[in-house]
Amino acid sequence: MPDITVTLAHEADFTGWRSATRSLAGRHTPPADIAWRIATHPESAALPAPDPAAARFTVPRAVMELAAIMVQSALPDRFALAYALVYDHLTGVPADEDAVARMAEAKDDVLAQTRHLRDEIREALSRHDGTPLYQGRVDTLGLVPESNARFLTLQRSFAPWQLDMPDRTLRWTGHEMLHEAPGQTPRPLDPTSLPPPALPMVPDLDIARITSLRAVALAAKTCLICPMAAHATQTVFGEGRETARMMFVGEQPGDIEDRAGRPFVGPAGQLFDRALHEAGIGRDDTYVTNTVKHFKFRRTPTRRIHEKAGPAEIAACAPWLAAERRIIRPAVVVMLGVTAASALLGRAVTISRERSRIIPLEDGSDGLVTVHPSYLLRLPDEAARAREYDRFVNDLRLAAGCLGPVVT
Repeated sequence: MPDITVTLAHEADFTGWRSATRSLAGRHTPPADIAWRIATHPESAALPAPDPAAARFTVPRAVMELAAIMVQSALPDRFALAYALVYDHLTGVPADEDAVARMAEAKDDVLAQTRHLRDEIREALSRHDGTPLYQGRVDTLGLVPESNARFLTLQRSFAPWQLDMPDRTLRWTGHEMLHEAPGQTPRPLDPTSLPPPALPMVPDLDIARITSLRAVALAAKTCLICPMAAHATQTVFGEGRETARMMFVGEQPGDIEDRAGRPFVGPAGQLFDRALHEAGIGRDDTYVTNTVKHFKFRRTPTRRIHEKAGPAEIAACAPWLAAERRIIRPAVVVMLGVTAASALLGRAVTISRERSRIIPLEDGSDGLVTVHPSYLLRLPDEAARAREYDRFVNDLRLAAGCLGPVVT
């Protein structure tokens, strides 16, 4: 008989399972000593108390990804299998062959269900008549719909939706997630407790359908399209007013921005803020972003050295920048540096030839090319920096002059 009973909050409580696993595996508790149960009510969940004596440990990402897939499978002992997977890796115990075969079959099934669900969602949304509530039906007993709830929520820009399944209903009201079984009262379901989907979200998302800047930003945080995403600390999305009439586009985040998760907060960003102030532009009234959303660098023994973004990185990030422009609809777009200018104008650009003039863009906005603030920091002498800084401020004033009166 198992010595320990872990009671999880719901059928897909990956967060609760991970917390219990961290404590129990840290004490080298064998899988056979644990019974995994599901609470009849979320408030009756019972996890083992944190044990200060439990050893801290790490497991490869692939192990945790497979554990998350197990949690969203239809296997009745999925939590026990997921725990055994971690325990066997931690202790070096050879995995049971039957368990390995069952996990491989479950993984294939979850991947297939994920692809099928997303295909159905995309097809259904393309036919959706635009009514406030999207309602669909999927025939599955596994927990794949729960793990893809965030996918559907972002694809719908946080608008309400409902998925009906043979044994339950999953609903997003626009403010909270609700889970309902037949004959039961709907109960809230914390989206952060659910296992991550078995497939990356971004390649399957129709980014052009997303109409909320917040939804686009959250979706971009999971982007793994280009190799930079695997090395950078995080996605650095744009920030500012969704109704901003002026947008500034740079090249990519730097080392400080990569760590902070915000654009233009390093030395170049501080110079940029000063220039905005002198030009009479409030940064809070603008939207500031980059062509590329991850920091590209080469590592030295003491620091990370910026490397210029290439065509592959620019192309990978193009849907995010296009979504920002489409949702914000700025009247003026200021291109800071050659990378931003080339990406937005769709051609090779020489700053000296394009700078300080208004360029009509294809979406009806006005564009202006100028230098990137980091260029000013690299100038060799004080006189050159002062001269070029004044010219940069004048470029910003020229861009602000294109705004004209606000139309209400």
